[in-house]
Amino acid sequence: MNPFRFGVPRLRRLPRLALAACVATSAWAAVAVPARAATGPYVVRWSEPGDLKNHTVYRPSVPAGVKMPVLVWGPSGCIGNGLAFQVAMTEIASHGIIVLASGAPLGFTGTNVSMMDRSVEWAKTQNARVGGAYYGKLIADRVAVAGHSCGGLEAYQLAAKRPEVAAVGIMNSGQITQSQTQLNQQKAPILYLLGGSGDVAYANGQRDYTRLPAGLPAFLASDNSGHFGTWFNQNGGSYAQTLKDWILYRINGNATAAKRFVGPTCGLCTTRGWSVKSKNL
Repeated sequence: MNPFRFGVPRLRRLPRLALAACVATSAWAAVAVPARAATGPYVVRWSEPGDLKNHTVYRPSVPAGVKMPVLVWGPSGCIGNGLAFQVAMTEIASHGIIVLASGAPLGFTGTNVSMMDRSVEWAKTQNARVGGAYYGKLIADRVAVAGHSCGGLEAYQLAAKRPEVAAVGIMNSGQITQSQTQLNQQKAPILYLLGGSGDVAYANGQRDYTRLPAGLPAFLASDNSGHFGTWFNQNGGSYAQTLKDWILYRINGNATAAKRFVGPTCGLCTTRGWSVKSKNL
């Protein structure tokens, strides 16, 4: 897969925080964006576990007895830098969601769906390991998978093959090569976030939404923020908040988080600047 199929970032158009996350090649690599104070109740630390090399784990400091939803995350460009979306992933994790991002911290390898597959297996193994740091603390049988651009394409692939996937996020993404077979294999509710006509993936994501299997719950929201959305704004902006609520809604059944998506007066339905549509929720 061509890592730049969705386009090389135009540096002059990126938000200031995005500029800090890019290098001269216009690909995310070895510059981490320092996270500002996240809004959730939990302190977050990231690491590359010895038994999950080439991945970055964002772990919230939840108290004993609190089980964490799992987000398997794919960064954009098919570039394995687990800190490329550090601000947004820290924000999501601060609300009690453990994030398993493809790519080592400051890594520059390629990514593929097998890395996401390893994340799911790692979560299941850790949750079942008696005496381990994560024993009984992860919701490992119902995980969320999401990714930006290339990461969204990998999310489709994982959701088609892993029965543990219970929520999907296609972020500024959509199939490049149309595959109705892959769409028919989707079984978990899907959230699409698109950046309007200025998003190179806009038409792809809109098309995919219309071709999902009958009865599959889905929500599509689009604003005019372009291909990078608000991911590099403070705390990941509205995109991070929306993905966080989608996970809490679909994995935890959180009624407050559901209000962003459900009903004619849902949070995104009534927020200026957003165009939304949904089905089967």
